[in-house]
Amino acid sequence: MRGDRRVTAADLAEARAVLPPPKQLVRPDQVRDVLTVAAAEGRAPRLAPPAPQVPAQASGEHQADEAGRDGVSRNEVDEGAEAIAVLEAALAQQRQIYDQVGGGVLAAALLYDSARGEHLRHQLRQYANRTAYRMRDASEGQEASNA
Repeated sequence: MRGDRRVTAADLAEARAVLPPPKQLVRPDQVRDVLTVAAAEGRAPRLAPPAPQVPAQASGEHQADEAGRDGVSRNEVDEGAEAIAVLEAALAQQRQIYDQVGGGVLAAALLYDSARGEHLRHQLRQYANRTAYRMRDASEGQEASNA
């Protein structure tokens, strides 16, 4: 079952359509990661989690102002939820990259085309470093600018 409904043949067909060939999957949890990313990207809408049930507000209840009770606007909440989805998708992709480049892939690439293999290794390192720089703690950035 998925949520409160049974998994159907259509659900399974959609999952098979977005999964890579089995040889590309190293660990069972990669299947979950790939399906989560596909659902978040809209490529597998049947696999997306059901929308949470929000209880209806009683007509006599006081409604929060535009900014809400904690000072966070609805737009900020939406942006935050979207940001979390982006980070989850990026993490799933990063895990796939990590798993795919292990096991002698680089050595085989360097044997096949050493110049192209070195270029790709350089590019992968460069983007990993750029990602690490963007993801640094905000306090780290302030300390570096104060030094």
